[in-house]
Amino acid sequence: MSTFYGTTAKATAYFAAKLHATVWSGAVAADRPKALLAAAKIIDALNFKGYKSTVYAAMLANSSITQADIRVAEVAQELEFPRDADATVPVAIEEACYEIAYALLDGRDPEMELEALAVTSQRYAAVGTSYDRSVSPSAHILNGVPSMVAWRILLPYLRDSNEIKLSRVS
Repeated sequence: MSTFYGTTAKATAYFAAKLHATVWSGAVAADRPKALLAAAKIIDALNFKGYKSTVYAAMLANSSITQADIRVAEVAQELEFPRDADATVPVAIEEACYEIAYALLDGRDPEMELEALAVTSQRYAAVGTSYDRSVSPSAHILNGVPSMVAWRILLPYLRDSNEIKLSRVS
């Protein structure tokens, strides 16, 4: 059972084929899986279309499935992907994980980026920072994704934020 999307070897091959990917190749080997794990956590915090494949299979097998059964199926699959009838993780999701890991290794922190977007001025002498809270941050920053490339990859998989999912409980 994997704790992140893809592998460090696939990520290395992915970045070997990219121009300007020195952060990955220059990273300490022990930090690469840590970055991929952090990236997977960022990805899994998002709201995706469909269901984890274990939940989907359980729902297909039992039309009168209970919430308790759904929770058991949910826990049986650690990561959010694969989803629905898919048996494997889409390559695009692996690539999004690599891009987020790269951004994290490059020192980007989603929390700091969110705070920095509202900064209008900073001073050094007599230390001070001014903020403009009317600044609307980019969607990827609001969702904790430090890479715009990864965000564009993930967008087609995301559930519409205006969509409401209702469940009947009897």
